[in-house]
This record gives sequence, C-alpha cells and structure tokens, in this order.
Amino acid sequence: MSRSVKKLKLKADYSYDFHLIGIISQSKDYTVSWAINRALDIGLKKESDLEVDLKNAEKLTISNFVFENDFRRFTLLANKVLTETAMTQKLFVPSLGTFDFLLKIEEFEETSDLELLFTALRRSEKIDSIVKLDVKKIKEKESFLF
Repeated sequence: MSRSVKKLKLKADYSYDFHLIGIISQSKDYTVSWAINRALDIGLKKESDLEVDLKNAEKLTISNFVFENDFRRFTLLANKVLTETAMTQKLFVPSLGTFDFLLKIEEFEETSDLELLFTALRRSEKIDSIVKLDVKKIKEKESFLF
C-alpha cells in the first residue's frame, strides 16, 4: 500500500523596512567605522563577528559595527570577507560585489532625513564612493535579516 505524502510550503513575508547604503573604500573596517562616526556624530562599536554557514561547509566571518539609540540602528557590515577554511575572499552579498561595505539603517521612528545622512557620509575623506541601494531589488536581501 503506497501512501502519498502531502508537502506543505511555508510562505513568509519578511519586512525589508530599512535603508541600505553601499560604500566603496580602500580603508580597513575600523577606519570606515571611525569615519562614519565622525560624519554622522554616532558611535559605531565593533560587535562579535557574524558567522554565515555556506552550502559547501565553509563559513563566512563578517565584521560588523553597530550603533543604536532610541530612534535608529546603524549596522556597518564588511561585504568582502575571508572564509575561515580556505582563507579566500568571498562576498557577503555577491550581487553587490562592487561595494566594500554595506551600511544598514533601521529606523524605529521616521525621524531622520536620509539625504542629510547621505550628504554627511559623502564628505568623509575615508569613503571613496557611496550609493543608496533599493533593498527590494537586491537578490540576496534575506542576508540582511538578522
């Protein structure tokens, strides 16, 4: 007697209600963090590295800096990272390979003017280029759900 097994599919809608800025800089992560702190008058601090398990048993270790107050949370992530096993360079978000760093800005209240933040960052001497990214168009947007 054969029995058919029903498959259930779970569909989940995630909220991608945050801003994302791609940053190009030849500087080290702590220097970019310092530059952002000065430009935006915030206090990004080094947090424990994020670890992402890849399908081939490799692990990505992603440097991240976080600042949070009552109104918003800033998270600076390295996009170009080394794998623990092969010590080769990989991208945290492959479709955004031109960017060295990604700045995620989550707002708890609609208080900030993103244009002012963007202008302040553009003036930083340690940041070569910045681009406002449309989160909805990023193929690997699930990578930012943490």
